[in-house]
Amino acid sequence: MVRKPRKRMDISVIVPIYNEVENLPPLIAEIEEALGPTGKTFEIIAVDDGSTDGSTELLKKLTGEHTSLRAVFFRRNTGQAAAFDAGFRNATGAIVVTMDADLQNDPKDIPALVEKLESGFDVVSGWRKDRKDGTLLRKIPSRIANRLIRWMTGTNVHDLGCSLKVYRKHVTDEMRLYGEMHRFISVLAASQGAKIGESVVNHRPRRAGVSKYGIKRTVKVLLDLMTVTFLRGYHSKPIYVFGTLGMLMFAAGMFLSAFVLWEKYDQGAWVHRNPLFMVAIMLFLMAFQFVGTGILAEVIVRTYFESQDKTAYTIASRAGFDRTP
Repeated sequence: MVRKPRKRMDISVIVPIYNEVENLPPLIAEIEEALGPTGKTFEIIAVDDGSTDGSTELLKKLTGEHTSLRAVFFRRNTGQAAAFDAGFRNATGAIVVTMDADLQNDPKDIPALVEKLESGFDVVSGWRKDRKDGTLLRKIPSRIANRLIRWMTGTNVHDLGCSLKVYRKHVTDEMRLYGEMHRFISVLAASQGAKIGESVVNHRPRRAGVSKYGIKRTVKVLLDLMTVTFLRGYHSKPIYVFGTLGMLMFAAGMFLSAFVLWEKYDQGAWVHRNPLFMVAIMLFLMAFQFVGTGILAEVIVRTYFESQDKTAYTIASRAGFDRTP
């Protein structure tokens, strides 16, 4: 059976769902109420991330009642980043919107974000300036994480954790999300050369359900930050990282070896009783391991790009190719 191509939309709204059964009906109604008057065609893509509270059954029911609603169902809980990624792969809109399902993001902000996007940006991120969350477990860890990410990546976005964002589809088409990478969407987009904008949005207290965020996610965010920092600067030249570390260790090993020789001939110290000699040997071994890892990583990177006909660059536009010789 040949699958009929879906109609292209102006806007695709992606909403990850995990145990939000009480929030689903008002959420769908508010999105439709916000986008209906714009005159743009739109679809709502709800990605059920392995819910266990009845959200799955309710979504199946709601898709029959709302022509704008589509649903994707995961077999098990995989995480918000995976849900966003699945939404990106299933979206048809020229403009893609992401938001949370807990009704804390206000759908009424979407038209203003879309308008700002159309003024010349590739991504516009929401800024929850007056955030309605707990201070100790939500606001303070978020502020620390945002400042750390901005410092390490150079991305000038105040609220990197805000899910309410709008994108041009070519940005989401080139993006792949893993782990807790949804927090780094603005960073990943900027690394593609996208023009990033920011706009203050309304943030509301949670009406129903339980928050899925907590302090334990901080460790995951820090680990993903290291991954993003590496991929952003060295994904196509890993030898620069591992090779530099290897050369530094080799130089340290040479220095310690010279110092051990000086102690032997100047002070008569026995080499086999000198712990610095063993440290120097360990530094030499680690230096060779790092350089070898860098070379292997270079081979892997080239296999990745060449086997899939990928490039380490993105082209913004072309000109003159349509001329007749």
